[in-house]
Parts: sequence; structure tokens; C-alpha cells
Amino acid sequence: MSEFDLSLALFGGIALTLGLLSRWLKQTWFSENIAALLVGIAVGPIALGWIDVENWGNQNVIIERVAEIALAIALMEIALRLPKREFLHHLKSYVILLGALMPLMWLSTALVVWLVLDLPFWVAMLLGAVLTPTDPIVASSVVTGPIAERLLPTRLRDTLWAESGANDGLAYPFVVLPILVLASSFSDSVGEWIYRALLYETFFATVIGAAIGYGAAHLLMWAERRDTIETASFKTFTLALSITTLGVTALAGTKGLLGVFLAGVIFHMVVGQHEDEEVEPIQGALDHFFTIPVFALIGMTIPLSGWIDLGWSAIALVAGVILVRRLPAMLLVSRWVGTLKTWPDALFVGWFGPLGIGALYYAAYVLGETGNEDAWVAASLVICSSIVIHGLTATPFSYLYARHTPDEEYAEARDQGRE
Repeated sequence: MSEFDLSLALFGGIALTLGLLSRWLKQTWFSENIAALLVGIAVGPIALGWIDVENWGNQNVIIERVAEIALAIALMEIALRLPKREFLHHLKSYVILLGALMPLMWLSTALVVWLVLDLPFWVAMLLGAVLTPTDPIVASSVVTGPIAERLLPTRLRDTLWAESGANDGLAYPFVVLPILVLASSFSDSVGEWIYRALLYETFFATVIGAAIGYGAAHLLMWAERRDTIETASFKTFTLALSITTLGVTALAGTKGLLGVFLAGVIFHMVVGQHEDEEVEPIQGALDHFFTIPVFALIGMTIPLSGWIDLGWSAIALVAGVILVRRLPAMLLVSRWVGTLKTWPDALFVGWFGPLGIGALYYAAYVLGETGNEDAWVAASLVICSSIVIHGLTATPFSYLYARHTPDEEYAEARDQGRE
């Protein structure tokens, strides 16, 4: 029996089975992501041993590439789901969430890591950067489905989506700075960081992504007007846009996740309503198909022996990061975030900043760049814990939010869920 064939059967079977149960799972405390993670653990080396990713090649490279592709598809789907001018209408809110909240999350996470694991300062800063971005895929499981649509206002769900979509790409400069400092010194690294990480690899990626998204939107409308595009090609157009943007930005020497997200945002703003209605459903289906197996891959590759070696520090690390990483900072800045109108809003969005495939991508990237196994062990532990903790609390906390929201807010959320 070929391990590759077994992998295909398992990955396809996971997506098939969870797809059949997807609506039911979204009404329980048990998410699809947790189920896929547990299946991966069961078939991986630490349990049944049916699949060992190391037999496929360089495990770290496989994780990084697979996570990057899954993220690109997910980011495109989020961009298509958001209101067309979400970032323009709430510009101040997203400037605060991305420009103030993200640095605070980075510093608070690094502080927890430094105190709990007693790592060197810049290694703690590196791990803090890896664990800064919220995950659009896990966040999507929190804000979609019948319960979320019935109990959570649209503005709250859009805020979580938009922030998680943007901060995955924006986390790259936070990750690069500690890598550069560890390789030389802070004073020698600042110039290279500003030029390479900020201006070229991040900002230039947004320029490329915006240009591709704008051009693709006009090309699609041109093809539709002249009837040169078949229905099948029309429906898979945004998948091709995701992969093309990711490839072009990589060829240009930039980091493409932010470019892909911006390509989707610009594309969505330019195309008409008909094009939106045609491409969004298939993009969501593709996102689901490609991302669910990635959670199984995480389960297959967890460094269990490294987690055990952490001892009681593992529990302290998970508790510290989950509680301190985001919630205090969100409560601090929420008064300036216009989409958050009440304290329950701030508490809910502060709690649901889950970790997932985005952090996994950066953890694999850091392991490849630095060879630091400590960072990989700690990051994978917190990521898996967040998938489970935030997955299990999504449904009960949604009910708790609705119960403690003013009547008019709850009525708004309930009515929106019926539309």
C-alpha cells in the first residue's frame, strides 16, 4: 500500500466527511478544524503511524508551501465576502486594529514567551511575531454558520474577517526584524529591515496585488461582455487569481499573502454584482476543500516529544498567550474602533483572535530561516491549543455575547441572521 495513495484517500475522505456534516458541526461546540486536527493526530506518527510527512521530503518546506497556498485561497475568499468598501468605510477602525493592536499583540506575546520559557529577548520577540497574526480560516469558523449569523451582528463578523485577512500579510515585517537582529545586531539590521521587509517585500507586494486585482476585474468584465469565457472558467476565475498573484509576487521577490488579499479586495470593488454572485460561492467551496486537510497535516506533524519536554511551562505558555496576547490590547484600543460599539463587542473580538494556518506558515518559515527548534515547538503547541480552545468556545460564547448585548443590538443580529 502506497503512503501517497493512503494520504490522498485520507485527505479526500476528511474533506468529504466533514463537508457532509458541516452544517451540523457549526451548530455544535465541535468545529471542523478540530475534527481534522484530531484525525491528523490519529493517523500520524504519534498514534497509528499510517502517515509520516517526513517520508514525503523536507517536512518544514512542505508545511510552509501547503500553508501558504491554503492561506492564499482563504484570503481571496474573505476579500470576496467582505462589503465592497469595508476598509474605506471604516478606515480609522482598521488603522487602529492593524497599526496599534498588532504591535501591542506582538509585544505582549513576546513578554509572555520571555517570562515563561526564559528565552533570549530577540528569540522571544521572534516567537511573539509568529504568534501575532489572527487566522482567517479559524476566524471564519467562528463567524459563519447558522448560529453566528443569527447571534452576531454583521459588523462584528466583518471586523473579524477583515482584520484576520489583512494581518496575515502584515505580520511578515514583525517576523523579519528579529531574524535580522539575531543574525547581526539591531543597529545593523534596521536599515535592511525598512528597505527590504517594509518597503520592498511588503509594500511592493500590495502594489503588485492591487494592480493584478484591478487588471483581472476589467479583463473578466471584458470577456463577459464579448462572451469569450465559459461558465466553468468564470466560476474558477478567482482561484486562478489567487494562485497567479501568489506566484507573481514570489517571482518579484516579495511576500505574496498581503498581495493576494489586496488583489481580492480590489477585484471585488471593481467587478459588478453579477460577477460577484458567480465567483463567490465556488471560491468558498474551494477554500473549504483546500484548508480542511491542512489542519489534518498539522496533526500529523506536531512535535509531541518537544511539548512534553516543556513540562508545566507548556500549560503556562498556552494560558498566558491565549489570555494576554490579544484581549487586554483589544480592550485598550476598542474605544477608537468604530465597528465595536459595546463592551461585549470588544470582549468577543478580543477573545476570538485565533491562531491557525497563518501562524503555522510563519513558524515553518522561521524554522527554515533560523533552524530554531524551540520556536517551532512552542509555536506549534500554542497554535494547536488555540484551534481547540477557540473552536470549542465559538458556539457558547456566541450565545453569551447575544445574552449580554443590548436588546436593539441582539434584535439587529437576529434579523440579519434571518435574511
